[in-house]
Amino acid sequence: MDGVAGMILSFIYGLIATVSFGVLFQAPKKVLVTAGFIGAVGWVTFSELHKTLGYDTFYASFYATIVISVISEIMARIQKKPAIVFNIPAIIPLVPGLGMYQGMRYIINNDFLAGGRVLLNAALDSGAIAFGIMLVAGIFRAYKIKSSEFYKKEEEETV
Repeated sequence: MDGVAGMILSFIYGLIATVSFGVLFQAPKKVLVTAGFIGAVGWVTFSELHKTLGYDTFYASFYATIVISVISEIMARIQKKPAIVFNIPAIIPLVPGLGMYQGMRYIINNDFLAGGRVLLNAALDSGAIAFGIMLVAGIFRAYKIKSSEFYKKEEEETV
């Protein structure tokens, strides 16, 4: 499906997958719905970038991970929870599990070239996800440290 109906279905699938993995990983019940919406937004971002706009899965995974991580960091501050409880379930729909499975299946069937190619793409997609999480977390931490130093200096000046 294309258009709005396809986006709605992608959103629903992403929501179900994220909440299901949140339950499986024993995420706090209070964050399941929020994490589900974050994962759904990430999955729609990935789907639209990859299928509609033709981005490679590496770039689509990277940009979707940035969206997920930014929303997770913001919701962590709003709900006073660690960002990881939003990040981990929300990232799961992006994990290239099918690529890993297909790559190993090719190798088992003695098609080493195709297996290596598929596994390399899966590894690159996994790297894009990891880099996206680290980039956003690093920026938020740097901003937090910088702003706390600013407030500390401001307090010293007023005393």
